[in-house]
Amino acid sequence: MDTVTLQIDGHTLTVPAGTTIWDAAASIGITIPALCHDPRMAPVGVCRLCAVDIGARTLVAACVRACEDDMEVHTSTEQVVDDRRTLLELLLADYPEDSRREAATGDDELLALARAHGIEAIPYPDGAIGQPRGEDHSSAVIAVDHQACILCDRCIRGCNALQHNDVLTRTGKGHTTRIAFDLDTPMGESTCVACGECAAVCPTGALTNRALAGLQLMTEEQS
Repeated sequence: MDTVTLQIDGHTLTVPAGTTIWDAAASIGITIPALCHDPRMAPVGVCRLCAVDIGARTLVAACVRACEDDMEVHTSTEQVVDDRRTLLELLLADYPEDSRREAATGDDELLALARAHGIEAIPYPDGAIGQPRGEDHSSAVIAVDHQACILCDRCIRGCNALQHNDVLTRTGKGHTTRIAFDLDTPMGESTCVACGECAAVCPTGALTNRALAGLQLMTEEQS
């Protein structure tokens, strides 16, 4: 079978076999939110914000679940929206109150999704007090705020799958899990080539470009 026919939010469509629900919905103008997914990279279904109702026992991640014949997909039922709101609140629980990305470019995807779901304040803010996960300012061009990382792996896949630099990975276990460079060395001392892909694909304030103009002035004054 080369194609499958299904319904998404009442719209009947036929797509090539193997197409994900997320891609099929996008093809007819239905946006399913996701933080871990980037169409340029293979989906991993980590953040679960794209979960939709297909009438199964549990919600399924639209970015990884392939469409099936006669499937009926509902992307915004009350249960789906409530689950997304709960996930967003949990992701925000450890999030710093001041997102560097939001302050610099106003495009923090996590905060934008939270606002779209009626979350105006960070719930359970105690988890971010004192920035317990730490920061890394060893790179001259990219700032790392581990407290703002939601472990979506977009930076890791961008570094390894898109740029083939193979610098980024994960380290730690449980609540201490975070991204790492090489064998957990500071970014500025790692084999990072500063291509900027990690900061470009990061959906939060975890990886952001530093102010190069300021650094240049400091260098001139110091020289």
